[in-house]
Amino acid sequence: MSHTSSRLSDWLLGTDPRMRDRTFLCLLAALVYLCWAVLMLTFTIPKGRMSAELGSVFLTLMFPAIFVTYPLVRMGATRHLKDPGLVAPQILWGGMIASLGYATVPTARAPLLLSLGLILVFGFINLSSRVVVFIGAALIGMLMCVLLVGTFTPLPQFNPASQLVKLLTAAFILGLITVQSRKFAKLRERVAIERRQLAAAQRELERVTHHDGLTGLFSRPYLHSLLEQEHRRALLSGRSFGVILIDLDHFKAINDQHGHQVGDAVLMAFGRVAREALRETDWIGRWGGEEFLVLLPDADAKTQAQQIIERLRQALTQTTAVETLPDLHITFSAGYAFWQSQERIEHLLERADRALYAAKRAGRNCAVAAQTELDPA
Repeated sequence: MSHTSSRLSDWLLGTDPRMRDRTFLCLLAALVYLCWAVLMLTFTIPKGRMSAELGSVFLTLMFPAIFVTYPLVRMGATRHLKDPGLVAPQILWGGMIASLGYATVPTARAPLLLSLGLILVFGFINLSSRVVVFIGAALIGMLMCVLLVGTFTPLPQFNPASQLVKLLTAAFILGLITVQSRKFAKLRERVAIERRQLAAAQRELERVTHHDGLTGLFSRPYLHSLLEQEHRRALLSGRSFGVILIDLDHFKAINDQHGHQVGDAVLMAFGRVAREALRETDWIGRWGGEEFLVLLPDADAKTQAQQIIERLRQALTQTTAVETLPDLHITFSAGYAFWQSQERIEHLLERADRALYAAKRAGRNCAVAAQTELDPA
């Protein structure tokens, strides 16, 4: 039963969360107009409370409110508008119908004023503060036009003196609703701005905590969390993963000879090249100083690590790290290891680290695979 009602709700209101409330209000408005139309056709016109000619005018005015607005919103044709639910046009259209009805149908004046107030209360919660003021002023203006027309033109059962009090009172109430709705609209706008600012601050906090400030690569704490996540997955599935420890060759000499600004430029150039050279599924971060770590999810083949290292090496040979030092080329030493069944992360990193130092002892600018050994734990 609940599944059927959910499907019916999706069919009537759609699945876009941003549009569902607006579509519901459009559907509700269409049903209200439909009830008015049915009442006119079955009671008001047959009982002589309204002439057939005047009734046809009102039915014509109700037609777009019943058969046009809701389908437009439901199909998403208005999604790109600032007012995707067409709330402001619907209020203005309903206000025009209510004002015309007030002027021409004496027996419906009280419910029409009540309907006008309800239209404002429900409609204003979806409008901006500027539009609220415009709509409120427009509706008050419509009532004053009715009073002005009724004063100088004969209208059915319209006493200008008594209607002056009624319409001014109604205008005063509409003005209060407009003022209060404007305050709520401004409050909603401030809340929306604060939410956007909070979301931006959260994104910036994540960027700062997850990324290294110099290279833009992942930070060591975040990389460690990724390692733990991959380790848990491997323990459950039995599928291996790999790590590559990379150390830039002779980086201290570069800093000592050319200064820290050049050293920073070298680190940034390496980070930029590494992001482009690695696969989308690989993770790389700054492990510390001039040392970097690459995490290879779902990898257990030695050739995979060798291919990645070679691709990165080739990309670096085609990169000028510092424009003022075109002869300065970046090379690196690397050690890589693949996770063994039940192995701790610390032991995996130790094996990769020993392989890295073996690459350095071998003359640098090369890569060495870690030895397979049992975890002492």
